[in-house]
Amino acid sequence: MALWRGSAYAGFLALAVGCVFLLEPELPGSALRSLWSSLCLGPAPAPPGPVSPEGRLAAAWDALIVRPVRRWRRVAVGVNACVDVVLSGVKLLQALGLSPGNGKDHSVLHSRNDLEEAFIHFMGKGAAAERFFSDKETFHDIAQVASEFPGAQHYVGGNAALIGQKFAANSDLKQVFPAVTSLGLNEQELLFLTQSASGPHSSLSSWNGVPDVGMVSDILFWILKEHGRSKSRASDLTRIHFHTLVYHILATVDGHWANQLAAVAAGARVAGTQACATETIDTSRVSLRAPQEFMTSHSEAGSRIVLNPNKPVVEWHREGISFHFTPVLVCKDPIRTVGLGDAISAEGLFYSEVHPHY
Repeated sequence: MALWRGSAYAGFLALAVGCVFLLEPELPGSALRSLWSSLCLGPAPAPPGPVSPEGRLAAAWDALIVRPVRRWRRVAVGVNACVDVVLSGVKLLQALGLSPGNGKDHSVLHSRNDLEEAFIHFMGKGAAAERFFSDKETFHDIAQVASEFPGAQHYVGGNAALIGQKFAANSDLKQVFPAVTSLGLNEQELLFLTQSASGPHSSLSSWNGVPDVGMVSDILFWILKEHGRSKSRASDLTRIHFHTLVYHILATVDGHWANQLAAVAAGARVAGTQACATETIDTSRVSLRAPQEFMTSHSEAGSRIVLNPNKPVVEWHREGISFHFTPVLVCKDPIRTVGLGDAISAEGLFYSEVHPHY
């Protein structure tokens, strides 16, 4: 009798579960798992999740990125705009009649040959570069060749215009925001800054490939300690968002900002989506290229970090300054990278929360 009763219960359960699927096909998986476990028939198998490091990292970002409790009321955008022309650098050099030669850095470009040498130099290092072109007529000729090159793309450019576009896409706030509280920097700008003031690692002439995390952390710490807000200093600078191709770091003076874990993740996420021109991260089109291990400092005894895609935001602290690190899912075949740094900075600010006393 007991055996028959158990069989009847099992048959009734199968019928009931079948009805649930027929009547409520969209019933959350968590509800079905609760029903299953409450009937003491053992745990139901969990739905399959992302198995690649890129998939696990993107899923972890989605769980971490939440909007701040206190939203921005005013946004500042400076008056600055231009037109960015996007095309292959190699094809531009060919159109200018230049052939690949020896690379050489130039602090100021005076001629087409200077452009060719600087391009080869930085391309070989895989590093970004910004240089002033002193000859107005030559620069105009180069810009015209680039603009008229078949397939060249034209976009709105200029930091202020691009940041304004990103804020406008997220909200209807158009008013002025005091930008002196926060900086957005790439690896080239960070190195310029420490070189100009003889800061940490200023003897580096350029980054050799991916910027070392510990060195970047040392420079960010120095900027905020020497030029950021403190009890003895009236500066308003309390936040720096550093971004490079494969990772981001947010450095903040403690007590002034919140939601920075979500902010750094949001900034990294938009780098992957905008470069690939997708609404969400497409894991088949991105790759995880951040260092799997790194030191948090080289100026002092830093910690050794091992990257875990399931917990993609790493946090550490140093003398009243907090650091939030996250890798970037790099687009394998980028469609648009112009203005990407500005989009990153704007997205990070959009998800940041400033404390009321600030």
